[in-house]
Amino acid sequence: QTDRMCIILFNNHFISFLSGVSGDIRSLFTRVGDNVSLSCTNVVNQDCSSTVWNYHRTGLERVIEEVGHGKIKTNSQRADRLKVRSDCSLHVTEDAGKYTCKQFLRVGGPENVNDIPVHLSVLTSEYYSVTLRCFLYTSEGPGICSRGVPEHVSLLWVDEAGNNLKNDSRHQVTQTPDCDITLTLTLQKEDNNRKWTCQLNINEKKEISIDFSFMAPGNDCMICKDIVHLPCAI
Repeated sequence: QTDRMCIILFNNHFISFLSGVSGDIRSLFTRVGDNVSLSCTNVVNQDCSSTVWNYHRTGLERVIEEVGHGKIKTNSQRADRLKVRSDCSLHVTEDAGKYTCKQFLRVGGPENVNDIPVHLSVLTSEYYSVTLRCFLYTSEGPGICSRGVPEHVSLLWVDEAGNNLKNDSRHQVTQTPDCDITLTLTLQKEDNNRKWTCQLNINEKKEISIDFSFMAPGNDCMICKDIVHLPCAI
C-alpha cells in the first residue's frame, strides 16, 4: 500500500493532502478556465527531447500521443490548448483526462522511464439563459406609462458599443408595454465582466441608463446592476 498525493487548485493556490490507497496515482483538480501544469518527475534529457506525453479519457478508442520528444503534435485536436514548459511539464487549459509522461532516449527506442499517470479533473458548469427586466417606475406603478409620461419616452437594450440589441440566436428582447422591456440572453464564457445597458431615451436621445454585468462563479455576484439616483431640483 502506498500513499496517493491529491492536489487541488483552488483560487490559484495548490492544496495537497495524502490519503492511504493502493497503487501509485496522482489526481489533480482544477476549475474550467484555470491554467494548470502537469509535472514530469523523471525527465532524462533536460531539453525535453526524451519526453513524451500521452493522453486518454473514457470514450477514446486509444491513447493519444500529444507531445512527441518535447514537441506538441500539430495534428492534435488539443494542440492550441497545450504547451510544454522548460522543465518538460505540460501546461493544460481545459481537457480532463489521464496524462502520462514517458521518457525515451531515442525515437522508436525502448521506454526508459514511465512516470506516474496524472488524472486531471475539471470542475465546470453549463452555460444558461438569464432574463434581465428593466422598467420605468411611474406614479401609477412599475411599467405603467398611461399617464404622466410623454409619448416620446422609450426604453431599449444596448451592448457595450451602444448598439441597439435585436432578436437573434443569443438575445431575445420583449417589450410590453413601452415602459417595460426584458432581455433574455444565453451566457457564454466570454461574457464574464461583459455589460448590458438598459437605456431610457427622450426624443430618441439618451437621457439615463442602468448597467447590468455578468460575473463568473466565484465572484461576489452573478448579475450585478447599478443603482440610479435621480436629482431632485428645488
